[in-house]
Amino acid sequence: MANETTDRLRDRWLSAEPSYIADLSGAGPEGAILEEPARGRWRALEYEADGLSGVMLIAGPETGAPEVELGLDADGWHAVSIGVFDDSRTPLRFLARLSGDETFDVLALADVEGRDNRLMELYWKTADLTGQQLVLSQEAWQVAPGDGPGAIAASEARIAYIKLVPLSATEVAELKADREREDTRLVFAHNDAHTVHFASRPTTAEEIRRHVEPYRDSDISRLYWEAGIGDLVFYNSDIGTMPTADGLDDFYRQGDRILAESWRAFRDKGIDPFEIALDHTHEIGLEFHASYRPAGFRFPAPHEQFNRGATFYLDHPELRGRDRDCNATPRIAYSYPETRRFVVSLLKEMAGYAVDGISVLYNRRPPLVEYEPPLVEGFTRDHGQDPRKLDGNDPRWLSYRCGALTQFHRELRAAVDEAAKERGLDHRLEITAVVMSSEEENLVNGMDLRAWISEGLVDTIVPYASVLKLDSVSDSWTNISDLDFFVEITRGTACKLAPNMMPREISAEDYRTRASAIYGAGAENIFLWDTDAQQPRLATPGPWDVAKRLGHRNEIESWIKAGQPNLAAPTRSVTKLGDWDLGYSTPG
Repeated sequence: MANETTDRLRDRWLSAEPSYIADLSGAGPEGAILEEPARGRWRALEYEADGLSGVMLIAGPETGAPEVELGLDADGWHAVSIGVFDDSRTPLRFLARLSGDETFDVLALADVEGRDNRLMELYWKTADLTGQQLVLSQEAWQVAPGDGPGAIAASEARIAYIKLVPLSATEVAELKADREREDTRLVFAHNDAHTVHFASRPTTAEEIRRHVEPYRDSDISRLYWEAGIGDLVFYNSDIGTMPTADGLDDFYRQGDRILAESWRAFRDKGIDPFEIALDHTHEIGLEFHASYRPAGFRFPAPHEQFNRGATFYLDHPELRGRDRDCNATPRIAYSYPETRRFVVSLLKEMAGYAVDGISVLYNRRPPLVEYEPPLVEGFTRDHGQDPRKLDGNDPRWLSYRCGALTQFHRELRAAVDEAAKERGLDHRLEITAVVMSSEEENLVNGMDLRAWISEGLVDTIVPYASVLKLDSVSDSWTNISDLDFFVEITRGTACKLAPNMMPREISAEDYRTRASAIYGAGAENIFLWDTDAQQPRLATPGPWDVAKRLGHRNEIESWIKAGQPNLAAPTRSVTKLGDWDLGYSTPG
């Protein structure tokens, strides 16, 4: 059996020397690459760097460069990395696939100040390259009619070299055995399914699949794909409204228009992006969980395009939340059976797809219950006091108010079980809840996690962050005792605990040290929020490579015992670009 403690991060564990393809100008077809800038063509640009020189391919934000195919002249299994030129001023993204594959991967690098003029190495994949060519493409999309200047937008691409490291027969066997392990598939990943459309206007099934492809051959076992917010849904629905924003021709952000146009294109073609993502997720061996934002019924100005066509909020003013002074709030309240009935009907519709579970995202825009008449009147009847005259954190009031969302989960459990039965399944569909930082913060927002777990209403609990108010910027779980409550309520139950890693920008080393602490505290799983590969947030290449291997607990612990050696990906200083000596300083 392969050594379980071998650190198989990227190609660091391989014994062979790498080879490099540094001159990319020979990629075809003929005429796709020129030495001068031209729309619709790659530009070839000579460079010199530490220990390497060649010709890179570059394309700008309006180029619309075509697919090109590069011969690899390689047989057998190789680890493939792609070197890119980073000038620190702009992010880059580009597409790569092997000629035998149908779906592109998106490779990305964020822009970070102070990282000028370097070649940064992006590990891509380890695969059998026999008979394969490398296909590269610029990610481009339509932003205006026609094909003239300004009609196409694109992600900047600056591709410098291809690095290949061959695997020995023993290493191939070890890699295959490692990929077949089930005990390492401990990571759950979320994709908001919004940036998928907002960032690059997909209109084909392949353009949806490429947002799923990065999870292949990883420790990720579940993909949580968002399917709706309020009555706005991201699938072909008989109940909700798709985000096509029909009739609106002026949007607050260009991305909002692009998203609406993308959804209109899919609707007109009869393609369901949700089903495409679901099928490809299953094809690569992951579970697929439909996720829903229960508070997303109304968005404030100037983002009203999210409200376009979504009518539940406007049609039901009687279901809005109420504050302590009886004023209506811009929320739809779950204290009303009518609200719960409508939302449950949406979630049951999602469960009718071949999903493996339903997830309720309480980490976006609470509250869902406040001081609505059914709650105030019921509490006054049972306790003889008006809750609006009590301290807002009175435990009797909090306990009573939590009953509304507990009832919602009972109704949801029954509906999801019924959907599973209608699908002919012999097992339950899982229900996940993404929740807030502590017992107190959850209770204040109407969520009694103890009750949900004791009644078997949830199967996975995901604490979103350890800080108040769903802070996505501050560090979470640095004080591991913040997990004690969640460990206590899930210990000895069937409910899984999967703490979410926050903040969104985290180093490769921090991923490993925090995962070690979370596992050590008693959690079985790790959750990664908003993992779409098209959102290059990370300061250096490497964190995503580490994040998708966080199920390899022995690998993590061995790395810690070894003194936590640096996990950074290789870089090289660029000394010459075209005819310009980069050592010659021109300040200002």
